[in-house]
Amino acid sequence: MQHLQNMKERALGTVREQFKLNALKLPSLPEVTAQVRALSTNPRATAETLAAAILRDPALTARLIRIANSPLLRGRMEVRSLAQAITRLGFHYVRDLATALALEYAFEPDSEVTRQLMRRIARRSRDVAAISHVLARHCTGLPPEQALLAGLLHFIGALPLLVAVADDGATPGAAEIFAMLESCHAEVGVTLLRHWHFAEEIVLVPGAYRDTSRDSEAEADYADIVAVASLLSTTLEGAEAALPELAASPSARKLGLESACDFYASEPMQDDLRQCMSLLN
Repeated sequence: MQHLQNMKERALGTVREQFKLNALKLPSLPEVTAQVRALSTNPRATAETLAAAILRDPALTARLIRIANSPLLRGRMEVRSLAQAITRLGFHYVRDLATALALEYAFEPDSEVTRQLMRRIARRSRDVAAISHVLARHCTGLPPEQALLAGLLHFIGALPLLVAVADDGATPGAAEIFAMLESCHAEVGVTLLRHWHFAEEIVLVPGAYRDTSRDSEAEADYADIVAVASLLSTTLEGAEAALPELAASPSARKLGLESACDFYASEPMQDDLRQCMSLLN
């Protein structure tokens, strides 16, 4: 156990120092995504100029058009061009969604353990994002697309920590490293999202979604949604996974869920979940 604590302290120390020196070693954003983030803040930019930048990345183009055409967004007209997709989704959402999607492919693993962890992080992020979208739509009045974004980014702090562990040369197993990432990703995630100028309601999610002491009387927010989605996502990891216990979760009570069966027995929610998973995978 002590060697895991030492690994955690070294990784956190490295990331904190790099933040302080503005030299954080992160997976670099693809050029297209970096350009999209810059254009989205330009008041003279149009949907056409943003589309021209994104079209250089065919995979990102296809995913954005597919998401814009999803029945989950309830668009009346089929989107046939990227500019139309940008208009439907909005400049800022396209910027943030492009960033979240790009991070999945931005880090080149250099070992089998790291590759295994990257696949697990990506799968977890997509599962939580899809469930978050469904919960927001059926259990709250919050925009489901923002809940999806919160889910995609809730574990983002694990990336620079994983880089730090890899650079450290330590050789623990994947399960040990993942347990360490679970225990300390929040601080890094909040700092990273704030550094990239995400909305504060999204920034707070990594540090708040596991905080059971939060105001139980307040209305549900994105941290509550991600908290419940994180619990429910464990059942997507394998056929042997047991249904999580929601009765003690203040966040679940805010969403009106007494048990996981309330979610998994709801045909409308399960239909939406399948559609959302197909968009993200």
